[in-house]
Amino acid sequence: MKSYAKINIGLNILNKRDDGYHNIETIFIPIDVYDTIEVSSSDSIVIESNIDWLANNENICYKVAKYLLEKHDIKKGVRITLNKQIPIGAGLGGGSSNAAILLKMLNSLYNLNLPYDKQKEIALLFGSDVPFFLKNGIAYALGRGEELTYLNIEFPFYIVVVYPNISVSTKWAYENYKEKEEPKKIDYKNLIPEAIKNKQLFRDIFKNDFEDIVFRRYAGLISIKNVLYEKNAFFASLSGSGSSLFGLYESKLDAFRAFEAFKSRFKVFISEPDFLIKYCERE
Repeated sequence: MKSYAKINIGLNILNKRDDGYHNIETIFIPIDVYDTIEVSSSDSIVIESNIDWLANNENICYKVAKYLLEKHDIKKGVRITLNKQIPIGAGLGGGSSNAAILLKMLNSLYNLNLPYDKQKEIALLFGSDVPFFLKNGIAYALGRGEELTYLNIEFPFYIVVVYPNISVSTKWAYENYKEKEEPKKIDYKNLIPEAIKNKQLFRDIFKNDFEDIVFRRYAGLISIKNVLYEKNAFFASLSGSGSSLFGLYESKLDAFRAFEAFKSRFKVFISEPDFLIKYCERE
């Protein structure tokens, strides 16, 4: 199966919770960048990957497989072949997507018959945004990112994603985030349909609270955001806790010009509107 990435439109950090996590508000948008995962029966849990250092028992896929097999007293193992294309430490949810897709695959491979609610409960054990990847669609997220409302909206824009060859630790980002004096929910869910009609609202409303600390530590990232705007993005932002940045474009020509501006130095991806339409329509 393909294991797709995401970007965040806005990331509003509300407050730190008693369990050490943070309550957030964000919009998750799937993008046309993916890893592939293959599974087959095996005598033990085996991880193979095109990135050598991922093929070990610290890989999130290994942990998901170990949990499920032990929980359901399955004596067999599983061979997992992970072909990584989503950059790591990029704010694109690659590891979380891998965990969710593998959970779905093992549910099928071993006929576990886990309903969605149970899959979601298990997914949350492995990361706050893992539950998002269990379904196909655009979602408004609250809580740790697991309180999901899937939105029936069109998102008719080209998304250009730039990975600047830097890995940012989400743990580091949260540990160094300075909480706002008066955090409040912005209600992205009801505002994004208006922003799609009136694109200026993206810049007015959708802020990523990690940008200040990430841009201070990695000064070059702000220049990438500026170039995305120079290439006629109507909105540009950090995704998640970074390091990737993205620009939204109405024009295919502008999107590909932005792609050309970065491709000699960085990994760059374009996600077209047709992808999102087909992705959201899949079961």
